[in-house]
Parts: sequence; C-alpha cells; structure tokens
Amino acid sequence: MTRIAFLGLGRMGAPMAARLLAAGHDLAVWNRTPARAAPLAGAGATAAATPAEAAAGRDLVITMLTDADAVEAALFGPAGAVAALAPGAVIADMSTIGPDAVRRVRDRLPAGIGFVDAPVSGSVPQAEAGELVILAGAAEADLARCAAAFEALGHVRHAGPPGAGAALKLVVNGALVAGFATLGEALAVADRLGVDTGLALELLSRVSPQARRLLDGEGPPRFTLALAAKDLGLALDGAAQGGVLSAVQARVQAALGDGLGGRDLTSLTDHIRRNAQMRVTLGNPDTVPAPPNPAYSHTAYVTQGPMLYVSGQIAMDEDGKVDAPGDMTRQCEVIFSLLGRILTAHGAGFDDVVNIRTFLTDMDLRAEYAAVRYRHITGTPPTSTTVEVPRLFHPDALIEIELVAAVP
Repeated sequence: MTRIAFLGLGRMGAPMAARLLAAGHDLAVWNRTPARAAPLAGAGATAAATPAEAAAGRDLVITMLTDADAVEAALFGPAGAVAALAPGAVIADMSTIGPDAVRRVRDRLPAGIGFVDAPVSGSVPQAEAGELVILAGAAEADLARCAAAFEALGHVRHAGPPGAGAALKLVVNGALVAGFATLGEALAVADRLGVDTGLALELLSRVSPQARRLLDGEGPPRFTLALAAKDLGLALDGAAQGGVLSAVQARVQAALGDGLGGRDLTSLTDHIRRNAQMRVTLGNPDTVPAPPNPAYSHTAYVTQGPMLYVSGQIAMDEDGKVDAPGDMTRQCEVIFSLLGRILTAHGAGFDDVVNIRTFLTDMDLRAEYAAVRYRHITGTPPTSTTVEVPRLFHPDALIEIELVAAVP
C-alpha cells in the first residue's frame, strides 16, 4: 500500500483516483471544485481542502491537471503541495504540459524530492479499466517508487529522463489530432464522389482507429477539442510553420472559433467535413473604408471548391449578329440570359457570383445596365469593376460582361 495524494479530479483524474482507491492504496484527494471529491470521499478517500493538506505525510503525489499553470499552482502556489512534502517523497505529473514545463517544475523542486513525468495515452474508458499507457520520463529509482500505483492505472513505457514522457505524449497527440482532421477531409471527398458515409467509415476503420471511434458516435467528451488544441500548440511551439500539423492547427482553431472547444475531439472531423463545401464571404473589412459606391464589395473570400470563369459575353446571336444595336437595356437582358444559362449548366446561380467585370462603350448608359443587373444579382454585391472603352470587338456591341463564380 502506498500513501498517495491525487490532485485533480477531472474526466480522467476521477476514474484514475478511483482505481488507486480500489487497489487498496491510502488515498487523499484534492480538486479545485471540492464537490468532485465527494464520491471518492464516500468510497473511503480523504478529501483535502488544499493541495498541501492532501500531500502531508504522503509518499507519492500525483497531479492530473489541465495545463502547466494549474500544475505549478497546485505544487508551488499558496497552500501548494510541495511545501508539505517530507524528504524522499515523489511527485508524478500525469498531466500533459510539455517537456519545457516538466523541466521547469523539476528544477523548482527541493533536493530529495523525486520526480516522474508520466502523461498517459488513452481516454476515459481506459482510465476506468486500468488500461492506460503511461509514458514515463524519470530516473529508474524514482519510477520504481511509483510502480505499485502505476500498476493500478495501466502499463508503463519508460521513455527516458524527465521530459521524455512529456515529449512522447506530444508526438502521440499530434498524430491523433491529425488523424481526425484527415478523416474530415476524406469524408468530404466521399461526399463529393457520392460514397456512402457508413461504407466509407467501415473501410477506413480497417486502417484508422479514429474511424472506429467515429463509428461509435461522438458521445460524452473523452478528450475535448480545447485540450487537443492546447497539446497541439505545445507540440508545434518553436516549429517551422507550413507543415501538415500547422494546417491541422489552423483547422482546430477554426473549430474553436465556432464554439466547439468543449466538444469531443471527434467533432473536428465533422467540422472539417462540413466546411469543405464551398463557402463565399462577400464584404468590406472593418479596417478598410467602405467604397463610395455601395453597389459592390471590396472583397470576395472563397474557401474550398471549384471556380467558374466566364469569358466576356456580348448580346450576339448564333448568326454573329448583335441583338438590338443601340439599345443598352436589350443587350444587357440578352447577356444576363446567357450568363444565367452558363451558371445553371455548372450548378451555380447569380448568388454565387464573386466578381463581375463590365466594359461599356458609353459610361452615360450605365444606369440602364445597372437596372438589369440588379434584377439578377439581388444579394450582397460581388466585387466589381466597370470601365469605359472606345469600342468592343463587334461594332454594334454596347457592353461586354465577364464574371467569376464559386461553384457550390
């Protein structure tokens, strides 16, 4: 039996502490929200009011907290655990805080206090079953003193000295997050090609454990997107930008921006899948003065998907004659009819137009053009350029229009 203090009773910490208690260890627990300690106290653990109270007289102090700030506050802050430790005690940090923070914590410990960095690979089901993989960075002697406690939690992989376990955890979690991101892209391809989602996941699950998770459904959060973002940030800290994980990080940040931080990491896949469809944003940035002409936007931002470029159209019939020479309104109506048919043939419409470029032989006739244009383009105006030219390639043409559209 080991006398253990367990600090942090979140989604992972609570079942881990319960495993230690069930294995017969003398357990004191602390959590910033005291109510979380009540079930364990009812099962025989000692609920402490402060980290120092939990750590007093203990052989081993385990921290399982959100981030480095929380770990350092619990160990070194007011009523922190370190001040109450007896010489010879060991601290095992099972949080994911990165190798730099691990070394910072280790360097602050007094002489005679052992230290093991021991983040875990696995989630709530593995914590409940005692099947976590413990990625340990420690001196052999310090790790040996944690053996009885770790045996109740899972299987130990000794990665090297302090900091090695934390580094290995970032490698594992980087690949984990990237796997869910890749599945989002793969399922978007399945959507585009008409492949059944269930069939795609069934086949993908043969090569991807993340796909097997998706087959189970999202369910209660096992590993939140906010925590995944934190770990990915630690993994990429100081790394050169532009790689695959940098792109994944951008996708994670976009999902956080849409309010998914408290959702399970599996939600990243669906977020990427949904946003792989064509999205067009028309508007004028706040940092740029609005154009004097409200009939057009400064910018058109397109994410993903194909673009349709329509060359300059004039009101010419199949015999090479221009309809209604001298009649701007009629020529505009013919051109917009042609443009509408071209857009429809590509699965788009006038609402998908992001840029329109117009050539007029007489700028004084632009009001007639505008009246026809506004009947067809009724939403947020696209980016636009209108210029006057002395003549077009057909002498009877008064106007030529070209456009760019985003194909949904």
